Amino acid sequence: MDRKNFIKKSACGTASLAAPILGLGAIEMESVSSQNQHEMKRYKCKITVLRREFFADLAEKYLANPNAGKCNIFHDGQEFILEQGDFFSMMKGEFCSEAWDAISRYVYAALQGGSIMRGWTNDEKMIITCCNDGVRPVIFKLERIDE
Repeated sequence: MDRKNFIKKSACGTASLAAPILGLGAIEMESVSSQNQHEMKRYKCKITVLRREFFADLAEKYLANPNAGKCNIFHDGQEFILEQGDFFSMMKGEFCSEAWDAISRYVYAALQGGSIMRGWTNDEKMIITCCNDGVRPVIFKLERIDE
């Protein structure tokens, strides 16, 4: 069973368990159940690669290969649209694990409909963040998409 159907059935199941306690009849229960399904919003997260950097002075001093250049996994302007099922599979291996480790908490918040960075950015549904590579960082823009 996929996550969407699980959540829908859980909402219906929870309503049916609560019906006797709340004194709801079958018709009222159906109304609560359909209302729960209607109120469930879906969210997506858009990841945009704003740019890749390379700090040659740091590479020369600290890297085994000082000519490594910019990250070759991503390219500037690249975009990804994630749905909830993509989160736990790290986009089916299409994403750098180090970058994912750095940004996944924000992606998760967006997919759950949360505020990504209220009070820090000019839009609480968006954040500018980067991967952990201090010599070859990739700068990402993450946006929550409300459906």
